[in-house]
Amino acid sequence: MAQRGNLYRRSSGIYVLRITVPVRYRALIGQREIHASTRTTHLANARAIAARLLEKWYASLEEFRQVDKEKIRGNAPLLAGAGKISLALFCESFGIALETVVQHLLAHNVPVYCFAEGLTAFQIADFTEAEREDNGGFVLNNLEQKGLESVMHGYVRLFQTSYAFKQLLEQGYTEEVAFRTNGDNRLSIWLMDFPGIRLDGSSLFINKVQAENLRNIWDNAFAKSEPELPPAPVVISAPLPPPVVITNPYCNPLSASKRVSEVLEEFLAYKHSGDIKLASEEKIRSRISHFIDIVGDITLAELDRNVVKNYVSRMQRMPSNLYLMRRRYAAESLDQLIAKALDAGEPLMTKDAIERHMASLGSMLEWARKENYLIANPVENVLAKRKKIVRSQDNRHQFSDDELELIFSAYWFKTGAGVPNKFGRYIDFRPYRYWLPLLALYTGGRMNELCQLYLSDIRVSENGVAYLDFNLDAPDKVMDSEADKSLKTLNALRQMPIHPELIRLGFLKYVEALKSDGQERLFPELKFNKTKGYRGYASKWFNELYCGNQLGLERNGKIVFHSFRHNYVNSLDRLELSERMIAQLVGHVRGNTTAMTTYRKDRAVEDQFHAISGLTYNLPEIAPFNAEAGLKAMKDGVRKHK
Repeated sequence: MAQRGNLYRRSSGIYVLRITVPVRYRALIGQREIHASTRTTHLANARAIAARLLEKWYASLEEFRQVDKEKIRGNAPLLAGAGKISLALFCESFGIALETVVQHLLAHNVPVYCFAEGLTAFQIADFTEAEREDNGGFVLNNLEQKGLESVMHGYVRLFQTSYAFKQLLEQGYTEEVAFRTNGDNRLSIWLMDFPGIRLDGSSLFINKVQAENLRNIWDNAFAKSEPELPPAPVVISAPLPPPVVITNPYCNPLSASKRVSEVLEEFLAYKHSGDIKLASEEKIRSRISHFIDIVGDITLAELDRNVVKNYVSRMQRMPSNLYLMRRRYAAESLDQLIAKALDAGEPLMTKDAIERHMASLGSMLEWARKENYLIANPVENVLAKRKKIVRSQDNRHQFSDDELELIFSAYWFKTGAGVPNKFGRYIDFRPYRYWLPLLALYTGGRMNELCQLYLSDIRVSENGVAYLDFNLDAPDKVMDSEADKSLKTLNALRQMPIHPELIRLGFLKYVEALKSDGQERLFPELKFNKTKGYRGYASKWFNELYCGNQLGLERNGKIVFHSFRHNYVNSLDRLELSERMIAQLVGHVRGNTTAMTTYRKDRAVEDQFHAISGLTYNLPEIAPFNAEAGLKAMKDGVRKHK
């Protein structure tokens, strides 16, 4: 674990701040150390965030000094006997802020309850078999088939206390649907239909016994003397290392003491000066960390061709997922771990995986060579070049007519809307489930290109042709100083006419409905992720939950959302369009000569509209989209993911 003062880095690359709690406050706070994630892999940003977190921490210590000690001692009889006390009454009676109480409840794993007498819910025998979303919430589809409907009695315990507290602190209430049952079965839970039950500080309860335990902790803490805040740490310069004699022909002697981890940080800082996606950064960091795990955080003086060859040799005899193996098998050393995994028949790293690791290592060391840290790149030509035996067009395949018929036979395509539950809420339907497959089929757009569209990206030409503008425009489309839109290449910048079939199905009407509702994005129900953009959950839904689990299509890596794009390209080819026109429509490089790529301009949307109007597919009958129902379903999705 790499250390940077009071910062350390997890295996994921995320920096975490470690705060040592002063002895005086350990009993009061209930922890010796506090670990706070900076949520960034960039060291400079992590240091800035850590400084703000420390400032907030010392401010919180001042709040502890001002706690009314007499209330802590004087109101002890309130907690006498059995029963429960609400969070609101506890905080008010003892003069403790809700934020402070929540920290203690989480630190001591105190169960939290609500009074659910007479409320209807479905009892699920094993919650591990229930479908979960990316945020850990339960997918409330077909509850009648998953559990037995019954009536809850008395107090029931919240299933996800930390999530409930987060909502409580942010918005003053929480809406809960999952509760633990009162029986002996630890896996059994209650699931309520959406929207569940709204709870606040006055309707959330803890046991008086545990409340008294917390009060005792604070009372005992106040009984101790109060030392001053710890002084600022003194930085002592490390002694200069002894001179090193360099015999490595690959290393520049002036950079001999640099370690691989240092080169990695400098390399990523260099990449940040250009355009690097978070996903790419994480892949580089993960692969170089793998090298460090196997070889050690060696200096450049130690890094030569033999080290690299040995690394390749070990990868060829290594299980494919080293980190999973460490959790699965107890071992004193890496060699022992590998031996256990191989004895158990665990799969080895593939040639493709080894190539990816070596490509990242080679790329970093090539940069180091250009920076004069190295005289030559020890990774160069270590692996023999492999002949590709699979054509790129064979990696993914287009959907067959039967598969298209199956995909577009869902009830929301037949009716143009979802089915609300008895509360009028939409649980398993979102507008993107109707529009994304259709947009992909009739525009050839990549998933994230479609998911990230703003309403302002849907435009009309001077001649009245509606089109999608795949762009990286507008300073208002920025989150955390980073753009929330991305495209695969510059060639992906393009204008795509909206197919007549999409217009017939009500796409433009839905766009106008969203504008009238004050929305900014085409799919507000899809949330932004720094790694995956807006496509994260939509991709999981289509590829795994819909095609895999629901439709039973084979999960072989070839049948994915991107297959729509193959259908689109092949359909354009059947229209006998020019290669340049097809390249423009799908966002590829226009031609293979300088004259074609530099001097010839893209065709106007009017010309493109005429070209794609003849595009047809053999699909089942699809009903026009119900914009009013779509707005309600969208809002349920936004509300659920707040």
